[in-house]
Amino acid sequence: MNRRRREVLAVATRLFAEVGYEATTLEMIADELALSKPGLYYYIKSKEDVLVQIHQDVVQNVMDQVQASITPEMPPDERLWRLIVVHAITLCSHPARQIFLLYRGQLNRNLDIVALRDRYQNLIESIVVEGIEQGIFHVANAKLSAFALLGALNWIPNWYSPEGSLSLGEIGEYFANILVGGLKEPLGASFDYPLWSRQNSFKELPNSL
Repeated sequence: MNRRRREVLAVATRLFAEVGYEATTLEMIADELALSKPGLYYYIKSKEDVLVQIHQDVVQNVMDQVQASITPEMPPDERLWRLIVVHAITLCSHPARQIFLLYRGQLNRNLDIVALRDRYQNLIESIVVEGIEQGIFHVANAKLSAFALLGALNWIPNWYSPEGSLSLGEIGEYFANILVGGLKEPLGASFDYPLWSRQNSFKELPNSL
């Protein structure tokens, strides 16, 4: 990505954070950059295009850092441990992390975004599958495990504060220890309540929503 395009995305990211995606206009972005509207169209075609590019930049950045930190020769648990740490650090260090979190749901039907997400999910799932096959991970469903891992990691920017007592590295390692450790725990070893959800009628619970 060239320097000018990064400047466009940086300004759009700031405006989305300050006034909201809905209230931000292309004119506002162009004015901040001292560009004409036709000049801005060289870099972006619409607000959704900006959102797509921001999202692609965040996800691709995480994937690039992860790929640079792991090798196929590493055991699956070490690979996954490193992936989790790097994901946490890279995502929370990205200037567009809040925009990524707030508006990612709006891109669920964008085919390019879905394909990019799927590539990363498939990487995680393949590591879990390999760990299962080698007897390192004790889980029944690799896809659900990948969803759980991604859900936990992608939510970190919602509560992370740079002023907190823990560094990003410490947070990443804590999550890695818990998540990888959970996959390595033999099924049923920690819980004595099989099928609890099936044995209880949630229809009878009071509706507080």
